[in-house]
Amino acid sequence: MRTLALLALLAAAPAFAADRYDPAPPRDAGARQDPFRDTARMPWLGLRLGGVVGLGSSSGGQPGGGGGGAYVLFDARDFLADLNGDIFVGDHVRFFALGLGAYYPFSPGNVTPYLGGGFKVGWTKFGGDGAFGMLPYGALGVLMGREGFVQLRAELTYFLATSRETRPGDPGPGTHANGPMMTLGLGF
Repeated sequence: MRTLALLALLAAAPAFAADRYDPAPPRDAGARQDPFRDTARMPWLGLRLGGVVGLGSSSGGQPGGGGGGAYVLFDARDFLADLNGDIFVGDHVRFFALGLGAYYPFSPGNVTPYLGGGFKVGWTKFGGDGAFGMLPYGALGVLMGREGFVQLRAELTYFLATSRETRPGDPGPGTHANGPMMTLGLGF
């Protein structure tokens, strides 16, 4: 009887071992939940809302505005990259820009803080005549939902306008607008 039980266990052992050490992911897992599949790297399309403040404005004050934008975020697991567009308007504020950014995520998990920066090109007006030019920026944010189907993105950005904006009627040297931008985005 013991011999028969031992033979039954030995015959079943390879089947249990194959199930236990199968490196393939479960078949019912979502496409975005497995970071090693090609479909996990499809871009996220997102919309965001937020505000901007011009700390260095030609009017001498700190004009602010509200608005939002859209982005396409590419998640390569080791880094993030995005194409973005923003529109902010307010009292003496106009900010229209398109940009490219690259970010380093500090964790490969579902929720990760990130740090990075990029360049925008656009037209800004912070209390003066307005100016068109490059807008380099640095960003710090948190990305939630990297492995799900809906993503939340909170970001604090600081920008610096490379072009000078003058006051209306003042031919002086002008000022470089700069300031923070805070946004909250939802991606799909």
